[in-house]
Amino acid sequence: MDISLVTMVFFSALGVLAALYALHFRRRALAMGPERLLAALSRTVTGDEEEQAGEEALRQGISDLEARLRRAFRIIAASFVAILAACLVLIATSILPELGLALSGVCVFLASLLVAVVLLRDIPRTISRQLDGSGPGD
Repeated sequence: MDISLVTMVFFSALGVLAALYALHFRRRALAMGPERLLAALSRTVTGDEEEQAGEEALRQGISDLEARLRRAFRIIAASFVAILAACLVLIATSILPELGLALSGVCVFLASLLVAVVLLRDIPRTISRQLDGSGPGD
């Protein structure tokens, strides 16, 4: 019982810390402003400090980032549902209650990761809005 309780507390704390870090990262990124986010994306796309990426390359970078976040959300959500179902079955049937307790900590961890991914989805949207606002007419 002690090991399962420690496992649950460990994964729960790790999940909460991951969600708090994602919240902090999102706040810092949005506080930087869309211009600096666009410059950071440009550096990431080109791999060079001085060279500026074209609008098409930036749009491709934004779509790649959004696709990665969607993929991460789907994978984490599928894992969460599978482990939650296993946890509920173990608890409902009273087979290996220690394992059910440990898996509940993993469920909290995965739920926190889902929250983190949802929080991070605003960053590419902000960059995209900046890119749309700084078109050829500006």
